[in-house]
Amino acid sequence: MPAISGVPPLGDDEVARLDAAENTILAPVRGADPRRSLAKEYFVKKPGRFTVKFLTGVVLIVGSWSVIAFQPAWPVVVLAAVVSGLSFAYLVELQHECLHEHAYRSRALNRLCGVLAGVFMFSSFWHYKHDHLRHHAFLGTPRNREFFNYRFRDLHRWYGLGFLLAALHPGRYVTTGRDMLRSLAGRSIHDVPRQLDARRIRAEYRLLAVLFAGAVAYTVVTGDLFFVFAWWLPTLLVAEPTHFLIELPEHFGLNTQSDPNVLTNTRTIKSASRFAQWFTNYNNLHTAHHYHQGVPMARIENLHTLIADRVVPVETTYWSFYRKVISGEIRYQDLDGTCMTR
Repeated sequence: MPAISGVPPLGDDEVARLDAAENTILAPVRGADPRRSLAKEYFVKKPGRFTVKFLTGVVLIVGSWSVIAFQPAWPVVVLAAVVSGLSFAYLVELQHECLHEHAYRSRALNRLCGVLAGVFMFSSFWHYKHDHLRHHAFLGTPRNREFFNYRFRDLHRWYGLGFLLAALHPGRYVTTGRDMLRSLAGRSIHDVPRQLDARRIRAEYRLLAVLFAGAVAYTVVTGDLFFVFAWWLPTLLVAEPTHFLIELPEHFGLNTQSDPNVLTNTRTIKSASRFAQWFTNYNNLHTAHHYHQGVPMARIENLHTLIADRVVPVETTYWSFYRKVISGEIRYQDLDGTCMTR
């Protein structure tokens, strides 16, 4: 990510507003801006809905892991591993809802579910929250940054191989491993200046390191490859590229560093299937989410209706977007327009 260490850290009052509802810090928008006068109905959470979605992901993982544990025929193991990987990526979308404090009225519950949702993909709740909320606040300015630092160059090259390499995203696990080691050693986390945030992030990376080390120790001592097929391979080969596919349409090809308008620097997939809406947790309506990050994901359809005729970057379906990326129709002519650095 671009270095922002020279930028003064946010004050305590500003940090407190990053995950607020009506009073949250909002990214710039051009034209009429009624965001501060939205009706209170837009901010009502649906904890029951989130609980059902979260438990669905957990049940799918428990079920697929149970199948793998019984060591059936290889085709069944592969299918179960794919279900596991898809569920891991799905849970990270729910982690995103938790870090915005959208899921429950209780911050403790949001954090508990957020931490659990990120374990399988080694996604620290507090680190993701720290970077992502600043992404919302600073989108369209040089201070914009992203937690998932994807490769955004050459996606259209080498007959789809560039797209595949970006989707697999192995560099993220190198960075995550480095953060785990730094946390175990009590060292600072890059671009996290507030000590309270740094302590929370280090604690979660230590937890992830302990869980990973325990699984490795079990594998070495017993010779049982359960975690290889139930956790690590599904994460690397299924969850990571799936999460890439979910995240890519949000801003790819758009200027997130110097276009101060969420209606033009963020993309909407307007005709996503009902399954895609459920699986991405309404991430297809990403422009509405950036228009007002305080509106819970459970209400984002209502907000999208309010601004739909003002949204500029719109694609019909996810598949049409991916085709345009692979063909090079949508790409970056100038990488200064993105904060992605891989």
